[in-house]
Amino acid sequence: MQVNPHPALRAQWHAIMVVVCALACTSVCAAERLVLATEEYPPYNMSDTRGHVVGLSTDIVKALLDAAGYEYDITVYPWARAIGMARTQVNTCVYSMSRTPERESLYKWIGPLVSNDWALFALAKSSRPASLDETANMRIGSYQGDAIVSYLQTRGHIVDAAPNDDVNPKKLLAGRIDYWATGRLIGQYRLAQQGISGIEPVLVFNRTEMYLACQKQLPDEQVKLLNSTLAGLQKSGAIRKIYATHGYTP
Repeated sequence: MQVNPHPALRAQWHAIMVVVCALACTSVCAAERLVLATEEYPPYNMSDTRGHVVGLSTDIVKALLDAAGYEYDITVYPWARAIGMARTQVNTCVYSMSRTPERESLYKWIGPLVSNDWALFALAKSSRPASLDETANMRIGSYQGDAIVSYLQTRGHIVDAAPNDDVNPKKLLAGRIDYWATGRLIGQYRLAQQGISGIEPVLVFNRTEMYLACQKQLPDEQVKLLNSTLAGLQKSGAIRKIYATHGYTP
């Protein structure tokens, strides 16, 4: 015999199911769209002539999120603002972020996406230091928010941090700094972009891996999904193919 529940009981169960579905949707829907912040850091992430965000890291991040079924928006900001957004705004991530001890507890980490050699650039006629210790008391240029700044400062180096990295080649040419510390690839890219010669990398002093760093409220299961998806792309050879389209190897 079929028993029809009392109308009041049906209404109560309906209300409960609405709440359950709403909670489930909150979790699922939060995973459907991410806000991605990045900076002008070629060849890893940069704007093209049409205003689209491109680059090696960008292509890897897009492939990762597409494979994991996410929707996303990518916008270029000044670096200090980008990392601040990913620290404070829910469902927001930033790339390409070096994973340092100072930053470790501030974000959820997906990656690594790419590696980055940190190098000192100098005038071609300058002497080449054999180690970072030989540059003590020399003025080293970098830019605000970059992990290189804290790396050098904690080792006692004098760092002139500019608002952005674009100005450092000209500061080096003008003698306002003795060395320019930046990623080896990005340094060479900026020199070519600005048509500057007579500056070259003279010392690679550190290698870091760069990640997609997300606001800490991103659920752990989503972090695991993204990391496992990235591992699958690496295993399948998809990441190597992305590197190849940019003229590099992993």
